[in-house]
This record gives sequence, C-alpha cells and structure tokens, in this order.
Amino acid sequence: MHILITRQIDQSKNFSNILDKLNIKNTIFPVISIKSIQPGKHNIDNLKNSDFVVFTSQNSVTSLIKNIDILNLKDKKIAAIGSSTKKLLNSLGIEVNIFPKSNFTSESLYEEIKNNDISGKKIAIIKGLGGREYLKKQLSLDNHVVDDINVYSRNLPDDINSLPKDKLQNISHICITSIDVLVYFLKIIDILKISIHKNIIFVAGNEKIANKIKENFVDNEVSISLNPTNEAMLHTILN
Repeated sequence: MHILITRQIDQSKNFSNILDKLNIKNTIFPVISIKSIQPGKHNIDNLKNSDFVVFTSQNSVTSLIKNIDILNLKDKKIAAIGSSTKKLLNSLGIEVNIFPKSNFTSESLYEEIKNNDISGKKIAIIKGLGGREYLKKQLSLDNHVVDDINVYSRNLPDDINSLPKDKLQNISHICITSIDVLVYFLKIIDILKISIHKNIIFVAGNEKIANKIKENFVDNEVSISLNPTNEAMLHTILN
C-alpha cells in the first residue's frame, strides 16, 4: 500500500504523520496552494455587524484570523461546515453552535441551519474566492446575508515541477478530499503529462466528490469515505 496525499501542504503533513505512525507508505503531492486575502474595511464592518457567521472550511478560519481580532466573533452564533473546522474554532476559544454530524457539504450545513431559529439574522459567510454560492443563495431566502467575505484564494503550487511525480508509479491509493483538490489535481496531471493507472484506487471525501472522480477516471475504483477528515479517510483506506 502506498498512499498519495493531495491536500495543501500543511494538511497533507498532518495526514502523512498519521500514516507514518502506522507504517503506511505515503507521498505528499500537494496540488493546491492557499493564499490569504486581506478583507476590505467594509467586509470587516459587515462582519462586526453580523449576528451569525458561517465558516465553510478550515482555510476560512485560518485566513480570517490573520486579519481580524478573534474577539470579534465571541458574541456571535457560529456555524461550521465540518468537524475539522469546528475543532479548529474550538481550539481558538470559539464555540460552534451549528455543524453537520456527517456528510460535510454546503447542503448538509444548510439543512442544519434551517433547524435553528435564525430567521431575519444578519449573516456573514466566510469563504474562498470563487467558492460555491449555494449557502448565500439559500440563506438569502429567509435571512439577510450581510456579506460573502472571501478570505483566501486557491492556486496551483508555486513550483509544480518539484512535485515527486516519479513516485506515482508505485501508488495504490489517491486521496481526494474536496472538489477543489480534484480540479487542481486534474490540472497538474495534465500539465505534467502524468497518466493515472487504472489499478489505482481513489479515496473520495464524500459521495459528491466520488461522482466527480468517476466522471474523470471511469476505469478506476473509487472508495467513498464518510467525510474528508483524516480519521474517516484512514478508516476507508483500511476497510
């Protein structure tokens, strides 16, 4: 078994450390780079005036707190799209009021939010540039979305040619934890002229990601994880 880890470098290292402790061979192949964006003054003012703040990823948390005082979030109701985002906020002393228990998608988060009384609330959504508009559109139906605040951008790694493409020959599994990761993975294998052997098993972070993988790699097996956390992805690989 040889696992290819494709998330951004810091998150890839966390999963690699877990695999190393289990003596599972792995290679870090980060296909996406995250760069923080400085929110404008109007974004910060809108955040301060909001009642309810929605975090769509770990990146939305780490990028935002580089630019604002975490105390600005203390008295607000908080929603997070998944357990890793929730844990990160908790570690910063921020209580998370709403989050999906599984299937960490915008759709699942919206269903959880609907079950709470937030009608008429002023909402700020913290997300990445070019990210989905689903939450904004749905929440705007019953609530006032103060701002859709883009706090980071997704990019190709600075030095694509330094990626260990020679090691892909021995890979047994490729982990894909988001649609964004898949999009950038496809870009990189196209740029580097890499062929993915049909014996390689893809491990998808959820069913939606799996369906997108199947559209692009019709001959490959795809295992579907309960969610894209390290723990769930590992469980899927081992079972």
